[in-house]
Formats: sequence, C-alpha cells, structure tokens
Amino acid sequence: MTRQSIEDRILTRSQSIAPPEPPASLPPKRSSIGRLVRNAALLGAFAVLVAAAVILSFRFSPALGTLDAGTASAQAQAPAQDKPAQAVPADASTNKNPFQTHVAQAGVRTCANLFATLGQALTAGSAYAVQTQWDKTSPDTHALQAVAGMSYDLPDYKTQAAGVVFASPLGQTCEGGFVRVAPFQKSCQEVAQTLPKGSVATDNLSNTMLFNLANNGGQALLVPTGNTCIVVSVARMGG
Repeated sequence: MTRQSIEDRILTRSQSIAPPEPPASLPPKRSSIGRLVRNAALLGAFAVLVAAAVILSFRFSPALGTLDAGTASAQAQAPAQDKPAQAVPADASTNKNPFQTHVAQAGVRTCANLFATLGQALTAGSAYAVQTQWDKTSPDTHALQAVAGMSYDLPDYKTQAAGVVFASPLGQTCEGGFVRVAPFQKSCQEVAQTLPKGSVATDNLSNTMLFNLANNGGQALLVPTGNTCIVVSVARMGG
C-alpha cells in the first residue's frame, strides 16, 4: 500500500467524524483539567473583586454619627489612697468624673448613668485621659463611646493600659460594656493565679486562655507575649 493511499484513508475516516472544515482551521481542544483551572482562576478573580468592593464599602462608608459627631476630652487623677476623705462636701459639678461631665455636655440621658458606671469600672485605680464621642444631632437615641489611656502607679503594678467604653440606648433602657487592654510583666500562667477567687477557665482560643471572672465580673482573655502577658478584660451591663 502506498503512502498516498494511507493518508487518503486517514483523511476519509477523520471526515466521517469531524466537521468538514480543514484540520488547520479547527480550534485547539482544551482538556477538562484546563477548563477547571481556567474557571477556578476566573472565580478566584471574581471573589477577590467582590471582597475588595466589600472592604472598600466598609472603609469609605461613614459610620453612624461620624459626619456630625460631638467630641470631648478630659483627664482625671487616681484617688490618693493615703489621704482621708474630705469632711467638707465640694460643689457637685467639681465631683463629676469625666464620663459624667461628657454625658452632661452631650445631652445624653438614657445612657448617662450606665456610661459613667462603666467608665469608672474601666479606669478604677488609674490616672487617665479620656475622649468621648457621641452623635451631635440626636445624642440620646444613638450610641456613644469613649477611648481611655490609663496610667497605673500602684505598689505592685506600674504600667500603661488602654480601654474603650461604649453604651447604646435600647428603648427606655441602655446596654453597654467596656474592653480594657493591660500588660503584665509575668507569664499568663502566673496572671491566672491572681484572678479573683472563683474565676473559671472556660475556653482556649487559639492557645489564648479565656476566663469567666467571679461574681459576674466579665471575662478575661490572657494573651501570651513571650515571658509577659496581655490581659484583655471584657464586661457588659444593662440598665
């Protein structure tokens, strides 16, 4: 059989299966794996675009009250523990702590007491400076928050700490909480031994111990940082 007859048979058999176009004009066939890779890449790119759009929407959309917010800053010193209480009552306005002063300045009523109580709990035993923000157009129907920097100068604890207080009206009542971040120059195992008696370890969040503090005192997250420990205290209240 000649070479020409063999080629004629191959071409005849191919034409019985494939379309009558010349082989050179046929598009290259893509394997199923290639299609999967292409589709996965397209879906991945689409997911990245969607995620980027979501992130940008959070970044650039103004939060509630941001465009018309009231802001106030104040400082307070830690109470001197070695001095007796004053026998003569001072003027009521001078006895207000910065949290009380700020809610009065803002015109907040529903959350006034709870916000001040949370602020006092956050900053107890420290000298602190606080900045409070609220919605200036309708302060009593929106949330308010304060950011505090704290300095501790106690016999066994001298350091800096920071915290956030927040409260929001809920009908005629109010709910809120605080978060405090404080460093300790000891291991988290040692810090755990100093927690209030009755505190219970409740979870381990990625090698970070979480405790429920005694007497409904909130929670403490002990974050190990080498030989030291960062304690994140969280508490919430309603009223």
